[in-house]
Amino acid sequence: MKFSASVVWSCAFLLCAGLGSVQAGEAKPAWETEWHETVEAAKKEGQIMIYHTRGPFDKVFADFNKRYPGIKLVSVTGRGGDLISRMMGERRAGKYLADIYLGSTGTPQDVLYPAKALEPVQPILLLPEVRDQSNWFGRRHHYGDPESKYIFVFEGVVRSDMAHNTTLVDAKEFTSYWDLVKPKWKGKIAAMDPKLPGFPVGFLQFAYYHPDLGAKFLRQLFGEMDITLSRDGRQLVDWLAVGKFAIAIAPSASDIQAGMKPGLPLARFEPRAFKEGIYMRATQGSLSILNRLPHPQATKLFVNWLLSREGQTHYQNHFMRIDPVFSLRDDIPVDPAVEPYRPKPGDKFMPVYRAEFRELQGAYKIIDEAGKR
Repeated sequence: MKFSASVVWSCAFLLCAGLGSVQAGEAKPAWETEWHETVEAAKKEGQIMIYHTRGPFDKVFADFNKRYPGIKLVSVTGRGGDLISRMMGERRAGKYLADIYLGSTGTPQDVLYPAKALEPVQPILLLPEVRDQSNWFGRRHHYGDPESKYIFVFEGVVRSDMAHNTTLVDAKEFTSYWDLVKPKWKGKIAAMDPKLPGFPVGFLQFAYYHPDLGAKFLRQLFGEMDITLSRDGRQLVDWLAVGKFAIAIAPSASDIQAGMKPGLPLARFEPRAFKEGIYMRATQGSLSILNRLPHPQATKLFVNWLLSREGQTHYQNHFMRIDPVFSLRDDIPVDPAVEPYRPKPGDKFMPVYRAEFRELQGAYKIIDEAGKR
């Protein structure tokens, strides 16, 4: 059987087109190629240096090393202020040792961001599942700095920072923060001294900046309710347990939890009970990348892994302790027992991890003046 030249040419064209489409279908996306190159380059660097606050970060790092055993992860831990002092001292001496800082947003907001010592995070987010903002709470990435570029927030913690004696208080009576300043509770409230470093500033940030609370609320609470201040978190819980006080502001969360187990009359106020809404912070879950970093490829690899579904699952599992700590990724499963504490898109909430809520000198001044009355 003979075929015309046009038929032969057509068949050849279709065959070539078919082969081309198969080859095109087999081609890897650009991000996969870059990711493979990043992994190999990170292995050549062989190390990454991370400064971080206290907590089970070592367990998270161990999970990373299981995935990428060729990269040595060197970590320096301590209080945020001490770490930053050390880091800035090194940089002034011309030693650029740190790649990443992990901790709350306050320290990098106060020092690293103003010093212009940070690199923007977005350019090194390579994995599609990390870059895709629909995977994150509120369908967006969260940042703690004014430009929303440098301090990436991946953790959400929601709590009221208050507890009560269950024999003296019916929690159902509290539907607003203003219920705390009702005359019946005068002289029956104890609190940690707000000036102490351990005081949970989220409570003050929320009260001070909330349009329905503000200075008036703080003046009444600390000036008219005869609040007894303590400098010992355990003492505060003991007072509450024996009924010396009905309500405690900023008690030790771990001590409250420990007291609830043997059946002491202790309970925490549920954050969503108050009509003013909730506040969400990042106690240790923010990430900052130092500029002039010594291990850029290993840094890119670690950041993408940590913010991936795998990395955030490990983080949440290790940090889910006394208080529910949640990844801000929406695709990380949680225990149903703590699901009510998980931030939800419909919540009326204040992101106190943001820089605009950082300044509290006005709040401390109000509390000082109210206490002198």
